[in-house]
Amino acid sequence: MLWPLALAQMTSWGTMYYSFSLFSGPMQRDLGWSQPAMNTALTLGLLMTGVMAYPIGTLFDRTGGRWLMTLGSLGGGLLLLVWSDIKTLPQFFVMWLTLGVCMACCLMEPLMAVINRVFGKEARRGIIAVTMVTGLSGTVFVPLSGYLINVLDWRPTMALLGALNLVFCAPVHWWFVPPRDGGTRTEHPMFKLRGRVHMRRRLRNPVFWGLALWYTSYSLTASSLIFQFVPVLRAEQVADSVIFSAFALIGPMQVAARMVIVTVARHASIARLGAFTSLLSPLAVLILIVAPHERWWLYLFATCFATGHGITTILRGIAPIEWLGREHFARTMGAIALPMSVAMATAPSLTAHVWSASGSSRSMLWMVFAGALLGTVGYWIAVSARRRARRLAVAGRHLPRTP
Repeated sequence: MLWPLALAQMTSWGTMYYSFSLFSGPMQRDLGWSQPAMNTALTLGLLMTGVMAYPIGTLFDRTGGRWLMTLGSLGGGLLLLVWSDIKTLPQFFVMWLTLGVCMACCLMEPLMAVINRVFGKEARRGIIAVTMVTGLSGTVFVPLSGYLINVLDWRPTMALLGALNLVFCAPVHWWFVPPRDGGTRTEHPMFKLRGRVHMRRRLRNPVFWGLALWYTSYSLTASSLIFQFVPVLRAEQVADSVIFSAFALIGPMQVAARMVIVTVARHASIARLGAFTSLLSPLAVLILIVAPHERWWLYLFATCFATGHGITTILRGIAPIEWLGREHFARTMGAIALPMSVAMATAPSLTAHVWSASGSSRSMLWMVFAGALLGTVGYWIAVSARRRARRLAVAGRHLPRTP
């Protein structure tokens, strides 16, 4: 089941998420809409993905992922077809709000919950394998969509991307996502009560909040850099050939980092991997701020950013399983995904406003650097809380028993 689902995930990300940056320019020329208005629609759609993450995670725990992921792909494909024939800005806003719900049903968090349910203690291997493939989403679909837009124009290209979700992603999700476990009485009131009790316990756990801070910071940093990398370097008069070659390095370096995890570091602990990767995002931003904007320095930035991005995506799936537990995992991922999606959605406009208000791209990048450091703090909060809990558990086992 794993490789078809990984390819479907790569297609979903490539068509639904990466499509906006390529299509906004041609749409602006054809329809006359302003870029801020279109970006607002994107932001609202990504916010909707975050708002729906927890309710969809709760529904996943009760019903399984087959219907949710299949309907997410069907809805996403139909909405991309609507996008290909869009006429007015209000339609575009409604389309993105609905697409945000579909993305919450079929993108990474539901798939990680499927892998956790099917693979059990071997979930780490499944998540690593899937993220290796999905790391190529931008590498495959950005040049492919750009080529098709130049050859066919943007409307037929968007229709083709929508058709890919209908004829490939939806059938894959239906055939390869297992149905709900018939032996689990998920409709029983006790199941719902246990789910609420588990979530209350997790929300009182500092490990949960440390992980949430780490992953939210990672989303803020990644979204800021992806959307502002090209404008910042163009403002510094860096040649487009250098900019695009550095940007193109990010996808392959993500996959290379995940290959290292699969081979050399497959037995490494989450704590060691996290200690390494939680420092890479701040380091990447610092290189972009203080180093000369020359080819090899930008390649070093891309390598640090992509390595941290690639490994953190893996840890985002396996750390909650191993540090918080497997039960009711989908709603746990939904709760963590909410602030992550808000950060991902608001980062482009937030950084643009800081840049505009300060008149300096470096001021904006220093803000991103501070946000990246918060992620490192969040990681160590989670590690410290987990170590303290384990020490208390060991001490409790050695207490004398009462006769």
